[in-house]
Amino acid sequence: MKRKINLLIYFTKRDIQSRYAGSSLGLVWTFFLPLLQIGLFWFVFSLIMGARPYARTSVPYVYFLFSSFFFWLAFSEGLIRASWSVLENAELVKKVNFPYAILPIATTTSTYLHHIIGFVIFFIVYLFIKGLHTNYLFLIPVFSLQYLFSIGLGLLLASISPYIRDINQVLGYIMQGLFFLSPIIYSIEAMPEKLRFLILFNPVTYFISSYQNIILFNKAPTYFFIIMMTVLSAGTFMLGFWAFRKLKIGFADIL
Repeated sequence: MKRKINLLIYFTKRDIQSRYAGSSLGLVWTFFLPLLQIGLFWFVFSLIMGARPYARTSVPYVYFLFSSFFFWLAFSEGLIRASWSVLENAELVKKVNFPYAILPIATTTSTYLHHIIGFVIFFIVYLFIKGLHTNYLFLIPVFSLQYLFSIGLGLLLASISPYIRDINQVLGYIMQGLFFLSPIIYSIEAMPEKLRFLILFNPVTYFISSYQNIILFNKAPTYFFIIMMTVLSAGTFMLGFWAFRKLKIGFADIL
């Protein structure tokens, strides 16, 4: 177990270092690029289109975006990069015998660490403006469940991609579709009632909506959302590990 933990730390550090290799600004990009994206959405949807996230409350649109955007980036980028992790380390997989599951887990972990820095910066500023509330502690279990969910999906995709490499080409479009079917740039109540079932079929919705309720309204996630997030995370995590263990046997031959 100690060897596996050391390997996870090593590959996570290696991934973080490679991310900033040759970059003069380094960690600044962690916050600057998402800030540009949030600014663009705010300009288009709030200033030009006059969108309001909630009809009955006056939540500033920029707060609405900040409350979930970094978590979405961690999920989306982590999943895409995890799906490539085995293929990108093909030479290592073919020559060295070690627990290959470390690769997608380390890649996902490094991506989450990368984007959580941006959220922490926003959240510190937000605390100075809005004050501290005990329900903010619910961010920890929701974030942990999302991380577990990402690990499971990352393992699943990383185990399949060496056999079906088209997955990596399609995944970016799937994530783009999930983005627009998640309540990130609009709230659930802004969606026409007859179409809301589409959002609720999206597993990401339960995490995103929970972050928004905790941060914007100081509300704990509903029991239904907690159950859904727990079932999704635990089920996906077990499925991902099972698939990876079954399919890793052929990695050395197919890569």
